[in-house]
Amino acid sequence: MRLITDLRAYRTRNLQRLVLAIGNFDGFHLGHQKILAYVVKQARKNHALSAVLTFRNHPQVVLHPQKKKLLLFSFDQKLAFLQKAGVDICLAPFFTRVFSKMSPEVFVEKILAKQLRVLEVCMGVDARFGYRRRGTTSLMENLARKYGFLFKRMEPVLIGKRPVSSSWIRELLVKGEIEKVNRCLGRPFSIWGDIVRGKGHGIHLGFPTANLESYANIQIPLGVYVASARFLRRKMSFATASDDSIRFFKEVSPWIPGVMNFGKRPTYPSSETPQPVLETHLFDFKKRVYGKTMEVALHKFIRPEKRFADEGVLKKQIGKDVEVARKWHRKRPR
Repeated sequence: MRLITDLRAYRTRNLQRLVLAIGNFDGFHLGHQKILAYVVKQARKNHALSAVLTFRNHPQVVLHPQKKKLLLFSFDQKLAFLQKAGVDICLAPFFTRVFSKMSPEVFVEKILAKQLRVLEVCMGVDARFGYRRRGTTSLMENLARKYGFLFKRMEPVLIGKRPVSSSWIRELLVKGEIEKVNRCLGRPFSIWGDIVRGKGHGIHLGFPTANLESYANIQIPLGVYVASARFLRRKMSFATASDDSIRFFKEVSPWIPGVMNFGKRPTYPSSETPQPVLETHLFDFKKRVYGKTMEVALHKFIRPEKRFADEGVLKKQIGKDVEVARKWHRKRPR
């Protein structure tokens, strides 16, 4: 997959036309997967290239910097999922104030029709584009006819009677409804990061942990979760004159069952942290993993974080948490 963050560097000469999906694709939920499956299929059918137009940064970070924006995953994760979906090109410019003032009509004429020479565009039914989000799918349909490309309005995926969306998933995460989140994603919600050294409390208690320096802004309740983890290896795709370098991550281990704590270590006042720490105890695993990249998948919320009277009480509770997680993994559908 090619990554291009400067649209001016994109060259259409000697390239096929594009079947293009437009959106932020944060979380890559079932609705996103439906759009990308269509785009990849249409591109192959028409001997074109499948492409995604997204942003390197989230628009709300620029438009409303005072508001803390919860992202479901990092840009590296987004690239990994787009590549797995079979996308040929990811167009990911940085969202700027100048870009935000571009009208929907100018965006379609200058970017889609003239610069990218799209064959077809696909968007979710509620997607918006252009200045003040004035661009709707109805407007895109009209502009597609004007500039001679096809347009596909993709209906949402429903769970119950509610459309799956990134905003709904964020709401569920904040409430700790992990199992509903995973239904919306079609896979377990996961967090990526590099393993760093902790305070050694886990080893002292008999439950060693791999502590993650996360790449993402995590907004889940403090507490204990049924989890599993696998290790990733970072690979680089180096930049060319028109393409940016990409950090690809390849799975290098199977999923290892475990239990994860996301919290501030309240039982240890001297080690209590201002920001929550993600600590994962992997069952029957004894290898040294400092510096490795790990993906932690969450399956179920067990209990909220609490301060214990002493280490003995804490150790006893961790043992109970481990047993709950082991029981869940034993019954997990294969």
